[in-house]
Amino acid sequence: MQELKKVINNYREEKEISILEDFRFIHNGKTSYHEVFDSNYWKRKDLIFELYQDYGLADKPLIKWLLTEELKASEINTPVYTVDLCAFMLYKYMEMEDIYMLYEAKFGAGTDLQVYVDIELLFGFDSNETKTYLENKQKDKRKNKKILKAIDYYVQNPDARFRSRTAYIEHFETQKIKGIRADLAELAENN
Repeated sequence: MQELKKVINNYREEKEISILEDFRFIHNGKTSYHEVFDSNYWKRKDLIFELYQDYGLADKPLIKWLLTEELKASEINTPVYTVDLCAFMLYKYMEMEDIYMLYEAKFGAGTDLQVYVDIELLFGFDSNETKTYLENKQKDKRKNKKILKAIDYYVQNPDARFRSRTAYIEHFETQKIKGIRADLAELAENN
């Protein structure tokens, strides 16, 4: 793990993408459903968990890079847990413009992510504030409409109960992360 801390610290200091080359998504070249995988998934997973131990606002470029690689990997059915963890780290330090990347984490890479990644990430700071931002933003109008439609769909469900931003962060950090760790440990044992 010391090596992973070194990678993170080097990236923090130098902001050079080349430092992350060994963690980039690489298709393993296989085509059979149960054999196709990302050659760097497990290394990147370890880097993500190392970062999760100590991350902050200054780590957003690294978090976004990791989330981008995770979304690429999710297109070939890698585990969804690391996408969720990266999306959460981005959410915790988000600015309103990050809503687009959070939308991609929830809806951009298949049904597994749509089910697993929580909708609260898409609400941003507050669903009404996010909706106002998207309604007034002149750029990316098509994407804005898609995100607004998704938010409205969930908010209109009379039986749904959504956590506030503060409650969601607490839930993730005290409950959901335990499940993510357990599920990934089980996957690692079976591989």
